[in-house]
Formats: sequence, C-alpha cells, structure tokens
Amino acid sequence: MSEPTQRREIDLHRRVCVIKPDTIDIRPARSAAVVPLLGFLLGVFAFVAVLLWIEQIPFLLVLLLMGSAILLVPFAGMGFVYSVYGANVVIDRKKQTAVWQQGLLGMGVGTQELVPFYKMERLEVEDMSREGHEEGHPQDVAQFEIRLLKASGRRLSLGQVTVPRYLAAEGLARAREVGEAVAALVEKPLEMVGGEPRRPRRRRRRRAPARV
Repeated sequence: MSEPTQRREIDLHRRVCVIKPDTIDIRPARSAAVVPLLGFLLGVFAFVAVLLWIEQIPFLLVLLLMGSAILLVPFAGMGFVYSVYGANVVIDRKKQTAVWQQGLLGMGVGTQELVPFYKMERLEVEDMSREGHEEGHPQDVAQFEIRLLKASGRRLSLGQVTVPRYLAAEGLARAREVGEAVAALVEKPLEMVGGEPRRPRRRRRRRAPARV
C-alpha cells in the first residue's frame, strides 16, 4: 500500500474523502451546503423585509419574521460554514489520532470519538448488500462501507460508497482506494470483508423450437 503523495478527492455517499500526505479528512459533500445556504438567505430576507416594510405589514407577521431571522441566520450560517470547511472524520499522522466530529444540528460541534493509532486493529471494506445478492434477491444498488476496527472490537464507520449494481466494481474500487489510503496513513492492515462483488449473470435466451 503506497502512502498518499498529493491531494486527492474521492466521492462517497453524501461525503467526500480528501486525502493529503499527512491528513485524511472525510467531509460533507458539496451538495450539503445548499440547504443551510437557502436557510441563511431566507433569514436575511426576513430581516430585510422587517426593516423595509415594518409599517406596512401586521405586527404578528413582524414578530414571525424577526423570530425566523434570529433562528435561521446564526444556525444556518454555522451549518453552511461547517458544510464547506468542516469534517466528519479527521485522521492526522502528526497527532497520531483519528477524530469523529459530533454532528450537532449539522454543525459538527465537539468530538464524538477520538482513537489513537495504537488502539486501531485494522481497516475493513465490506459489501453491505452482498447477502441479499447471494440469497437470490439481488438489489438495485451496491453499498460498500469503509470502517475502522478498534483493538477493543468496536467498529467505527468512515463512510460508504453507494452505486447502481452494474457499477459495483467501480464502487468497490473507490471504497478500496479510501481504505488503502487510511491504512497506509495509520500503518494498519486492510481487510476486504465478503470478497469481490459478483457480476450479474446474463439470462440465456431460450431458442424457439424448430419448425418441422
């Protein structure tokens, strides 16, 4: 497993993995900034509406607009900043730790879990949809989870890759790339749980009986 030598970005399910030589950040996807941005703009609009039309609109509506502005502007603003600059998981080689951020109101405030490198057992990549596929109930999507196994036996999720079933090989490659990068950074082994995804079998067409 080769160590990361330059910045790379790998798309995950609703997240993006940013790989650097000494750190790996798993952040919210860029699309996650849309909702808090709309909330922030709505709060600003409510505040401006009160300033411009305070004499024309009813008093109850003024209270409603002011309350909306007071709530939306700070909370949506912090949510937008977190979605742009924040991270769900930060793995730092220099600090020798992996930190899972607490998603309080979508702002990533506080530390939910801190794992030193010496308490890590291995990295795992597992096909979460393989059981139904093997039992003869194939699903339309393939879902691969990247997780960390602690020495205590507890597993912590780093992220998931969700793709249509016919792109299962591509999804596995992305999940494995993230797993290999993290494993190289923390110097722990990577284990593939469940093996390679099976390609869907093509149904054979029945030949029409020959006419006599």
